[in-house]
Amino acid sequence: MSSFIKNIFLSTSLIIIIGLFPFMSWGKDYWYEIICAFLISLINAIIGYYLVLISIDKSNPEFYKNVYGGMLIRMVVVFGFSIYMIKSKSVLATPYMLFLITFYVVHQWIEISGWLKELPKKNIQFYK
Repeated sequence: MSSFIKNIFLSTSLIIIIGLFPFMSWGKDYWYEIICAFLISLINAIIGYYLVLISIDKSNPEFYKNVYGGMLIRMVVVFGFSIYMIKSKSVLATPYMLFLITFYVVHQWIEISGWLKELPKKNIQFYK
C-alpha cells in the first residue's frame, strides 16, 4: 500500500509541476475548486484500492460484491458531493468538474495499476 500512496503523491506532484504555469497565469481564482476536486478524487482512489486489497482473498461473489458495490457507492458519493457543492455555489461548476475529471483519471489509472501489481501476489480462488 505504501507504493500506491507514493505513486499517488508522485503523480500529484507531477500534475502540480505541469500545471503550475497555467495556474499562476489564470487559475488563481480556482484554488478552492482544485483542492476540493483533488481531495474527493484522492479519497475515492484510496477507498477503492483498499476495497480491492481486502477483497482479493475472498470468494469470487464476495470479491465482485465488494469491488462493484463499492464502486457504485463511491460514484454516488462523488456525484452527490459534486452536485451539492455546485448547487450550494461553493465551487464554480466548469473548473471544478474539469479538475475533478483530471484528478479522477490520474488517480484511477494509479489505482488500477496498483491492483495489477498486487493481484499476482495474492492467492486467487478460481471456481469452475
